[in-house]
Amino acid sequence: MEILWVVLSFLSGSIPFAVVIAKTFKGIDPRKEGSKNPGTTNVARLCGLPYGIATLVCDILKGTVPVFLSMQFADSAWIPSACAFAAFIGHIKSPFLGFHGGKGVATGIGVLIPLALPPLLAAVVLCVAVIALTGYVSAGALTLYTALPFCYYFFGAQHLIPLSLVMLAIVVYTHRANIRRLAKGEEKSWRKSKN
Repeated sequence: MEILWVVLSFLSGSIPFAVVIAKTFKGIDPRKEGSKNPGTTNVARLCGLPYGIATLVCDILKGTVPVFLSMQFADSAWIPSACAFAAFIGHIKSPFLGFHGGKGVATGIGVLIPLALPPLLAAVVLCVAVIALTGYVSAGALTLYTALPFCYYFFGAQHLIPLSLVMLAIVVYTHRANIRRLAKGEEKSWRKSKN
């Protein structure tokens, strides 16, 4: 039964809401246009902010719901963290998209909400501040995941530091192209993309 929780979490995280929303309402496949990333930012750029927000909410919930349910009904203490990681990986390597997917930011936030909310909110505030100051969503996302281990430490949730470090490494990997563009000053600004 414990493995079933992990499998269900992976499948929940795998639901490609970016593709479903963009194709259903705008006839656009975000895997083929814009940044070609099936995630919130690309949907917002291609389809408009309301569709981006809808994608963001759905991507967060598909991570939050399975982790929350596992915390209520699973017996083993390790199951919620395992479910969180499974849903996170499901978004990045979705079997519904040929084991491709998004970069893991929104779903990663979603899986962490039930585990420890205050330190996550602190990291999100830093993320939003960086996006507001720089206009770079990728820089904000990288800031969020870099800050998480420190936030967990200062808020007394040290048991989540290993999970946050693994997630940080994966997010850095999924953002490797963004990091190169940021270093070269070629990353696309969210503010410029709206003009």
